[in-house]
Amino acid sequence: MKKSWLFKAFGFVVAFVSLDILYDTTHFVVKRYELNSTKIKSPYHFVVLSDLHDKAFGHQNKKLLAAIDKIKPEAVYIAGDMITALPGRQFDDTIAFLKSLSEKYPVYYGSGNHEYRMRINTEKYGNMSSEYEEKIRNMGIVRLYTGSTVSHRKDVKVYGLEIDRMYYRKWKMPKMPVDYTLQKIGKAEQDCFTILLAHNPEYFDNYAKSGVDLVLSGHVHGGVARIPFFGGVISPKFRLFPKYDGGLFVKNETTMILSRGLGCHTIPVRFLNPGELIEVFVSPEADK
Repeated sequence: MKKSWLFKAFGFVVAFVSLDILYDTTHFVVKRYELNSTKIKSPYHFVVLSDLHDKAFGHQNKKLLAAIDKIKPEAVYIAGDMITALPGRQFDDTIAFLKSLSEKYPVYYGSGNHEYRMRINTEKYGNMSSEYEEKIRNMGIVRLYTGSTVSHRKDVKVYGLEIDRMYYRKWKMPKMPVDYTLQKIGKAEQDCFTILLAHNPEYFDNYAKSGVDLVLSGHVHGGVARIPFFGGVISPKFRLFPKYDGGLFVKNETTMILSRGLGCHTIPVRFLNPGELIEVFVSPEADK
């Protein structure tokens, strides 16, 4: 009798885990964050995409596009890894999705480690990067590399940052020089609301030294599997219980919004961790 009960309990757990993995790996939720700033003149409403990894929610991501259309954002920010860098891989669904986005909204696209490594390693990837980059630039999408800046509105400025490949090594977290971000992008302007697209959240403390108001990151995929009260279990670098797995974090005057991403890559499952479309609403705040 006891063994029968144990078998049933075990079967229930296996079924629950399996069904949740199936659901979370094929669905996404909308997560909304509200911020305040004295640096903007009128409300600023935008969405953040990260770590799609060529995932398609419906044909050419029509479900994801419909969710964005429902929000009606002023802009779309991409925090990297929309594609998966594999030699010979085709990005047709992602390109079609980006084209649909660009026809409706201003799109600002920062690099993830996949876009970055595909671009710098032509020996392995050939002309895959140049062809991909040309297609998205022809859509009018603004690509932000290290040191790139663009003003979306008079009171909003966006910076791009690509960190060296050594900072994405598995198992380890190499120490970053204290002035790394400052050397790469300089000190952020203080008379407007500044956004930094920096894919890897592990170095948030370093990004904050630039004085930007908001960092948008991804990369960690929410820790792949999440345990209530403990958070994400593992990062793509195989670091257990990463400090930054998803959500909102603050360092000095800088806020980081960390997306749990939309797709999968290194560990191709999600558990208690559906894909995430980020909605951000920044409201003006009077000087104190």
